[in-house]
Amino acid sequence: MKERRHFIRKLGGITALLALASPGKAKVKMTEESEGSFMHVVFFWLVDDSEETHKKFMSELRKFIDKVDLIKTKHIGAPADTDREVIDSTWTYSLILSFDSKKEQDLYQEHQLHKDFIENASSLWKKVQVYDSVKQK
Repeated sequence: MKERRHFIRKLGGITALLALASPGKAKVKMTEESEGSFMHVVFFWLVDDSEETHKKFMSELRKFIDKVDLIKTKHIGAPADTDREVIDSTWTYSLILSFDSKKEQDLYQEHQLHKDFIENASSLWKKVQVYDSVKQK
């Protein structure tokens, strides 16, 4: 019985190593958690770190993203407490939005609430960086 357990343990380890070593077999599992085929990722660097600036920015941001029905999913983030050479955590807030299509995202860009947000909040940031991507199949 002891030999059988040892064999099964060893076989499991070998199987796991083979799965990792086989480039055609090991695939990244894609989930449907991020719905929509178009992702709009925005990073904001605020002009200062005052509580007033943060509150006004979040108020203006929520005012518009909670009311634009073109947005499929939304995520407002702050830099995570991670420290690796490849990580840029100099930004203040991130906004990640998903849309069903590029066309929906284009309509969002022209939405009056989006334009109002830019007009009302642009004085609160010193830099904005945008990354748009489409889902690969």
